[in-house]
Amino acid sequence: MAQRKLPPKEVGAPGWVVTFADLATLLLTFFVLLLSFSNNDVIKFREMLGSVQSAFGVKLRREGDFQGILTGNQAEEKKDKEEKKDKEDEKLKRQLIETKKSLQKVITENKLDNNTSVIPTKRGMRIRIKGKAVFPSGSAAITPAVKNLLDRLSRIIRASDFTVTIEGHSDNIPLRKGGMYSSNWELSSIRAASIARYLTSKGVTPSRLKAAGYGDMRPIASNGDAEGRSENRRVEFLIIKPPALKN
Repeated sequence: MAQRKLPPKEVGAPGWVVTFADLATLLLTFFVLLLSFSNNDVIKFREMLGSVQSAFGVKLRREGDFQGILTGNQAEEKKDKEEKKDKEDEKLKRQLIETKKSLQKVITENKLDNNTSVIPTKRGMRIRIKGKAVFPSGSAAITPAVKNLLDRLSRIIRASDFTVTIEGHSDNIPLRKGGMYSSNWELSSIRAASIARYLTSKGVTPSRLKAAGYGDMRPIASNGDAEGRSENRRVEFLIIKPPALKN
Protein backbone atom coordinates (compact mmCIF):
# COMPACT_ATOMS: atom_id res chain seq x y z
CA MET A 1 0.00 0.00 0.00
CA ALA A 2 1.43 3.42 -1.02
CA GLN A 3 2.23 5.84 1.79
CA ARG A 4 0.67 9.34 1.63
CA LYS A 5 3.26 12.11 1.55
CA LEU A 6 2.95 14.73 4.30
CA PRO A 7 3.23 18.44 3.37
CA PRO A 8 6.70 19.88 4.06
CA LYS A 9 7.12 21.57 7.45
CA GLU A 10 7.80 25.32 7.56
CA VAL A 11 11.37 26.20 8.48
CA GLY A 12 12.17 29.26 10.65
CA ALA A 13 9.94 31.64 12.60
CA PRO A 14 6.27 32.12 11.74
CA GLY A 15 5.43 34.96 9.38
CA TRP A 16 3.78 37.09 12.06
CA VAL A 17 7.07 37.35 13.95
CA VAL A 18 8.71 39.08 10.99
CA THR A 19 5.81 41.52 10.74
CA PHE A 20 5.97 42.24 14.47
CA ALA A 21 9.74 42.84 14.31
CA ASP A 22 9.30 45.26 11.41
CA LEU A 23 6.62 47.15 13.34
CA ALA A 24 8.78 47.37 16.46
CA THR A 25 11.74 48.63 14.43
CA LEU A 26 9.60 51.28 12.72
CA LEU A 27 8.19 52.48 16.04
CA LEU A 28 11.65 52.66 17.59
CA THR A 29 12.93 54.63 14.60
CA PHE A 30 9.93 56.97 14.86
CA PHE A 31 10.61 57.74 18.53
CA VAL A 32 14.31 58.28 17.90
CA LEU A 33 13.55 60.73 15.09
CA LEU A 34 11.09 62.62 17.29
CA LEU A 35 13.69 62.86 20.00
CA SER A 36 16.42 64.00 17.62
CA PHE A 37 14.31 67.02 16.59
CA SER A 38 13.54 68.04 20.17
CA ASN A 39 15.57 69.53 23.00
CA ASN A 40 17.33 66.35 24.02
CA ASP A 41 18.07 65.05 27.47
CA VAL A 42 20.21 61.92 27.65
CA ILE A 43 18.57 60.61 30.82
CA LYS A 44 15.04 61.06 29.46
CA PHE A 45 16.09 59.45 26.19
CA ARG A 46 17.40 56.38 27.98
CA GLU A 47 14.23 56.10 30.07
CA MET A 48 12.07 56.28 26.95
CA LEU A 49 14.29 53.82 25.10
CA GLY A 50 14.02 51.37 27.99
CA SER A 51 10.22 51.60 27.88
CA VAL A 52 10.17 50.89 24.16
CA GLN A 53 12.53 47.95 24.56
CA SER A 54 10.41 46.47 27.36
CA ALA A 55 7.18 46.91 25.42
CA PHE A 56 8.39 45.35 22.19
CA GLY A 57 11.06 42.97 23.40
CA VAL A 58 13.82 44.59 21.36
CA LYS A 59 17.22 45.64 22.57
CA LEU A 60 19.98 47.76 21.14
CA ARG A 61 23.26 45.97 20.77
CA ARG A 62 25.21 48.96 22.10
CA GLU A 63 24.17 51.77 24.43
CA GLY A 64 25.91 54.28 22.19
CA ASP A 65 23.98 53.42 19.00
CA PHE A 66 22.07 56.70 19.13
CA GLN A 67 24.52 58.71 21.20
CA GLY A 68 25.76 60.47 18.08
CA ILE A 69 22.36 62.07 17.54
CA LEU A 70 22.23 63.38 21.11
CA THR A 71 25.82 64.57 21.15
CA GLY A 72 25.43 66.38 17.83
CA ASN A 73 22.34 68.28 18.96
CA GLN A 74 23.82 69.13 22.34
CA ALA A 75 26.98 70.43 20.68
CA GLU A 76 24.85 72.71 18.49
CA GLU A 77 22.97 74.01 21.53
CA LYS A 78 26.23 74.60 23.39
CA LYS A 79 27.62 76.51 20.42
CA ASP A 80 24.51 78.72 20.28
CA LYS A 81 24.79 79.48 24.01
CA GLU A 82 28.47 80.33 23.68
CA GLU A 83 27.77 82.67 20.76
CA LYS A 84 25.00 84.35 22.76
CA LYS A 85 27.31 84.76 25.75
CA ASP A 86 30.07 86.22 23.55
CA LYS A 87 27.65 88.80 22.13
CA GLU A 88 26.45 89.68 25.63
CA ASP A 89 30.04 90.04 26.88
CA GLU A 90 30.89 92.29 23.94
CA LYS A 91 27.84 94.43 24.66
CA LEU A 92 28.88 94.79 28.32
CA LYS A 93 32.43 95.76 27.34
CA ARG A 94 31.09 98.53 25.11
CA GLN A 95 28.80 99.71 27.92
CA LEU A 96 31.72 99.85 30.36
CA ILE A 97 33.86 101.84 27.91
CA GLU A 98 31.05 104.33 27.30
CA THR A 99 30.34 104.53 31.04
CA LYS A 100 33.96 105.39 31.83
CA LYS A 101 34.05 108.08 29.13
CA SER A 102 30.78 109.59 30.28
CA LEU A 103 31.75 109.66 33.96
CA GLN A 104 35.22 111.00 33.22
CA LYS A 105 33.64 113.91 31.36
CA VAL A 106 31.45 114.81 34.35
CA ILE A 107 34.41 114.44 36.72
CA THR A 108 36.43 116.91 34.64
CA GLU A 109 33.53 119.35 34.22
CA ASN A 110 33.03 119.49 37.99
CA LYS A 111 36.77 119.72 38.76
CA LEU A 112 36.83 116.42 40.61
CA ASP A 113 39.90 115.00 38.81
CA ASN A 114 42.23 115.40 41.78
CA ASN A 115 39.80 113.66 44.11
CA THR A 116 38.43 110.90 41.88
CA SER A 117 39.81 107.67 40.40
CA VAL A 118 38.09 105.37 37.88
CA ILE A 119 39.57 101.88 38.18
CA PRO A 120 38.69 98.91 35.89
CA THR A 121 38.06 95.62 37.73
CA LYS A 122 37.25 92.03 36.74
CA ARG A 123 33.66 92.57 37.80
CA GLY A 124 33.25 95.95 36.13
CA MET A 125 34.52 99.29 37.42
CA ARG A 126 35.33 101.07 40.68
CA ILE A 127 34.87 104.83 41.16
CA ARG A 128 36.76 106.14 44.19
CA ILE A 129 36.09 109.67 45.47
CA LYS A 130 37.83 111.28 48.43
CA GLY A 131 35.44 112.02 51.25
CA LYS A 132 35.94 115.79 51.34
CA ALA A 133 34.72 116.05 47.74
CA VAL A 134 31.52 114.12 48.54
CA PHE A 135 30.53 115.35 52.00
CA PRO A 136 31.39 118.24 54.31
CA SER A 137 33.30 117.14 57.43
CA GLY A 138 31.10 115.15 59.83
CA SER A 139 28.07 115.43 57.52
CA ALA A 140 26.07 113.11 55.25
CA ALA A 141 24.85 115.95 52.98
CA ILE A 142 26.08 115.37 49.40
CA THR A 143 28.02 118.23 47.78
CA PRO A 144 26.61 119.83 44.57
CA ALA A 145 29.58 118.69 42.44
CA VAL A 146 29.05 115.05 43.37
CA LYS A 147 25.30 115.38 42.79
CA ASN A 148 26.12 116.18 39.15
CA LEU A 149 28.18 112.99 38.98
CA LEU A 150 25.37 110.98 40.59
CA ASP A 151 22.85 112.41 38.12
CA ARG A 152 24.94 111.05 35.25
CA LEU A 153 25.50 107.75 37.05
CA SER A 154 21.75 107.32 37.60
CA ARG A 155 21.11 107.67 33.85
CA ILE A 156 23.83 105.11 33.10
CA ILE A 157 22.38 102.60 35.56
CA ARG A 158 18.86 102.99 34.18
CA ALA A 159 20.08 102.44 30.60
CA SER A 160 22.24 99.39 31.38
CA ASP A 161 22.19 96.04 33.17
CA PHE A 162 24.70 97.14 35.81
CA THR A 163 24.20 97.04 39.55
CA VAL A 164 26.00 99.42 41.89
CA THR A 165 27.42 98.86 45.36
CA ILE A 166 28.08 102.04 47.35
CA GLU A 167 30.72 101.85 50.08
CA GLY A 168 31.46 104.42 52.77
CA HIS A 169 34.95 104.46 54.35
CA SER A 170 36.72 106.56 56.97
CA ASP A 171 40.06 107.01 58.72
CA ASN A 172 40.70 105.80 62.26
CA ILE A 173 40.37 109.14 64.07
CA PRO A 174 37.35 108.99 66.41
CA LEU A 175 34.58 111.54 65.89
CA ARG A 176 34.16 114.35 68.38
CA LYS A 177 31.90 113.49 71.28
CA GLY A 178 28.48 115.08 71.25
CA GLY A 179 28.26 115.10 67.45
CA MET A 180 25.38 113.81 65.33
CA TYR A 181 27.08 110.43 64.79
CA SER A 182 28.63 108.27 67.47
CA SER A 183 31.27 106.50 65.35
CA ASN A 184 33.04 106.46 62.00
CA TRP A 185 31.24 103.23 61.18
CA GLU A 186 27.85 104.89 61.71
CA LEU A 187 28.83 107.97 59.69
CA SER A 188 30.19 105.91 56.77
CA SER A 189 27.00 103.81 56.72
CA ILE A 190 24.74 106.88 56.73
CA ARG A 191 26.76 108.43 53.91
CA ALA A 192 26.47 105.30 51.74
CA ALA A 193 22.73 105.14 52.42
CA SER A 194 22.40 108.86 51.61
CA ILE A 195 23.91 108.30 48.16
CA ALA A 196 21.70 105.26 47.52
CA ARG A 197 18.66 107.30 48.51
CA TYR A 198 19.68 110.08 46.11
CA LEU A 199 20.07 107.63 43.21
CA THR A 200 16.63 106.11 43.84
CA SER A 201 15.16 109.63 43.83
CA LYS A 202 16.55 109.89 40.28
CA GLY A 203 14.69 106.79 39.13
CA VAL A 204 17.15 103.98 39.83
CA THR A 205 15.40 100.78 40.93
CA PRO A 206 16.35 100.08 44.58
CA SER A 207 17.06 96.41 43.81
CA ARG A 208 19.96 97.53 41.59
CA LEU A 209 21.70 99.20 44.53
CA LYS A 210 23.55 98.07 47.66
CA ALA A 211 24.92 100.36 50.37
CA ALA A 212 27.46 99.50 53.06
CA GLY A 213 29.54 101.39 55.60
CA TYR A 214 32.93 100.02 56.68
CA GLY A 215 34.27 102.80 58.90
CA ASP A 216 38.06 102.42 59.20
CA MET A 217 38.06 98.65 58.58
CA ARG A 218 39.25 98.78 54.93
CA PRO A 219 42.05 101.36 54.64
CA ILE A 220 43.88 101.84 51.34
CA ALA A 221 46.69 103.88 52.91
CA SER A 222 48.38 104.30 56.26
CA ASN A 223 46.43 106.07 58.98
CA GLY A 224 49.75 107.18 60.48
CA ASP A 225 49.86 110.50 58.62
CA ALA A 226 47.43 113.15 57.36
CA GLU A 227 47.88 112.24 53.69
CA GLY A 228 47.07 108.57 54.29
CA ARG A 229 44.04 109.41 56.40
CA SER A 230 42.80 111.68 53.60
CA GLU A 231 43.02 108.73 51.18
CA ASN A 232 41.08 106.50 53.56
CA ARG A 233 38.20 108.97 53.95
CA ARG A 234 36.38 108.09 50.77
CA VAL A 235 33.27 106.82 49.02
CA GLU A 236 33.51 104.04 46.44
CA PHE A 237 31.06 102.98 43.74
CA LEU A 238 31.40 99.44 42.41
CA ILE A 239 29.72 99.25 39.02
CA ILE A 240 29.15 95.53 38.58
CA LYS A 241 28.40 93.58 35.42
CA PRO A 242 25.49 91.13 35.51
CA PRO A 243 26.41 87.48 36.11
CA ALA A 244 27.62 85.45 33.13
CA LEU A 245 24.98 83.56 31.19
CA LYS A 246 24.45 80.07 32.52
CA ASN A 247 25.47 77.19 30.28
